Amino acid sequence: MKEFSYKARNKDGTATQGIVEAETEQAASNLLISKNIFPVAIKESSSSAFGSFSFLKKISRKDKVFFVRQLATMTGAGLPIAQALATLLEQTSKQNVKKMIEQMMRDIEAGGTLSAAFGAFPETFNKTDVNMIASGEASGKIDEVLLHMADQTEKSYRTIKRIRTVFIYPAFLSVVVIGIVAGLLTFVLPQMEDLYKGFGAKLPLPTRILIGFSHFITKYFILVILVLIAVFILLRIYTRTNETGKYIWHRLKLNIPLIGSFIKLSYLSIFTRTLASLVSSGVPILDSLQIVAEAMPNIIYRDSLETVKDKVKQGKALSTALKDDELFPILVSQMIAVGEQTGELDNMLANMAEYYDDELDTMTKNMQSLLEPIMIVVMGGIVGTIIICILLPVYSIQNFVKH
Repeated sequence: MKEFSYKARNKDGTATQGIVEAETEQAASNLLISKNIFPVAIKESSSSAFGSFSFLKKISRKDKVFFVRQLATMTGAGLPIAQALATLLEQTSKQNVKKMIEQMMRDIEAGGTLSAAFGAFPETFNKTDVNMIASGEASGKIDEVLLHMADQTEKSYRTIKRIRTVFIYPAFLSVVVIGIVAGLLTFVLPQMEDLYKGFGAKLPLPTRILIGFSHFITKYFILVILVLIAVFILLRIYTRTNETGKYIWHRLKLNIPLIGSFIKLSYLSIFTRTLASLVSSGVPILDSLQIVAEAMPNIIYRDSLETVKDKVKQGKALSTALKDDELFPILVSQMIAVGEQTGELDNMLANMAEYYDDELDTMTKNMQSLLEPIMIVVMGGIVGTIIICILLPVYSIQNFVKH
């Protein structure tokens, strides 16, 4: 995305100016016109010459939670959107948040909607967020939708924190063990090798293999690092840009022992929570399924939900369409069937989201308890094996003495 600065007039004829993001100048013009802003002059912003660094514009999840919660509270108290944004602008000290709010204020003052203002920041607000706000504007319940969105954003933030917590300890332990192994191979083993040379005897095979590996690492250390980085980058590109690579990687993640079950549970939480938010906001079920499919981080689930959406479009009930899909437990289709029969689909989905959040929390604690001893045993085994290989000739010293 590029940035374009513009001078324009709104539907009342008032002059306005600002910055809009789009792929081309024509796309920028069309976007402004859709907001009832009629451009007089548009040109590419100078900052776009160096590329669009969207990661610098994206605000953190924590900041997003605070922003949406505060905006919901203020609008719920009766403050107009523009005034609520102005108050938030005064309260925040973070530059990326300030710039986002300033742009939103310019868009709204120029006659644009809040949903369009949110949509101008896809790095922070996804299609689910934008559609929820649009439905709130259409129904006149923007304060209720914002409060609901704040709750869902906060729950999503907590879910992601739980997921990250599981992998913090294994990652830390892996870094520590890699440091220990590197120290043994580059400092301890060379000194022991000099000692072994004085014995004038043939070293045990495991020790010779380890010494050879140490020589290779020491001699080609930079090359090994560069190769590993290159392989990592190529695999990342392959699994992110190539459809086959993406499919293989996403399928693999679902089949990893222990971790696969954890990931599936997190996807079910995302599915039920997002669908509950959209349905309760008044978004039609077909549109909701399309948005949820696009919001899923796994292409396997995304394709599956596309199939479910097509079945619903053909006249099947959502519960029936999900019942035939192996990615969704029978409990999901049963609970949705009850929601469809009682007319409480949004509440039933919200209850399932709470259930899966609780399950995710329990599994997080269980995985932490299980991963810690497993990692200690595995990493301890690696370090122990290296130490045994280093000290093996010492236990065979009688062989050296005989020679």
